[in-house]
Amino acid sequence: MLNMLKYKEDLSMAERVVLDYLIENKAMLKDFSVEKIAEAAYTSPASVVRMCKKLGYKGFKDFKIDFILANAKVEIPENKEYEDVILAKDSQCGRSAIENNIRVLEDTLKLYDDDTVTKAAELIMNARKILIFGKGSSYLVCKDLEMKLRRINKFCIAQGESHEQLVDATFINQKDVIIFISNSGKTKEIISAALLARENKAKIISIVKLGASMLAELSDVILYTSSLEGEFRSAAMTSRISQMCLVDALFAKCAYTDIDRSVRTLEMTFKTFKKFKR
Repeated sequence: MLNMLKYKEDLSMAERVVLDYLIENKAMLKDFSVEKIAEAAYTSPASVVRMCKKLGYKGFKDFKIDFILANAKVEIPENKEYEDVILAKDSQCGRSAIENNIRVLEDTLKLYDDDTVTKAAELIMNARKILIFGKGSSYLVCKDLEMKLRRINKFCIAQGESHEQLVDATFINQKDVIIFISNSGKTKEIISAALLARENKAKIISIVKLGASMLAELSDVILYTSSLEGEFRSAAMTSRISQMCLVDALFAKCAYTDIDRSVRTLEMTFKTFKKFKR
């Protein structure tokens, strides 16, 4: 469902009406044909088929199967609203924190697009210079990705300080890649660095939560995450977990672009650690 909503902006008005109708009547889809849906949504069968294809399916049959299966897997009750585990003052806050993380990972998996992650990995592995920018808790995720990439001999710099981000972004060009990690995609310092990167024609990869944001608009490749927290929160819990998860997926794809080389470099890293281990 989240993946379908992600591409909703690409649909025409008639196709959006069809999608909205199906979302509202998802339990009845198994009994519907193209003609019945078109009639109920006051549009044409051609609009139904075009909608399916724009959402990435070969036709209505593939869409129908995936739609029914996806909705059958949803186990979170519709009245289950997210509550900050600290601000809610719930004695079961420990268990709730884990449940929230599971929920956000399930949502992030629904947003995962293999082709987009592969494209991002190829840009990273072919880049002359790799910079990774983030603020606050997102910077922790930047450091995690930096550590992983350096283990396969891709030298990169994770930067969390605004002035240093601007300095590093000043000396880049079209051969370089900047990865921005930001939950909101609206952080002022991050946007400033992204604008400078765009001006210098560097490739921009963003890891950002689903939805419209300035960072997404400035990016060449967008990797979407899910996040349950609002602007006022006790800590970045689910947003950090979803970012970490996507970083792991991105690293795996980076390693796979030249898997034999990656295995060799990981073995070299292991031998180095073993040599100096006390």
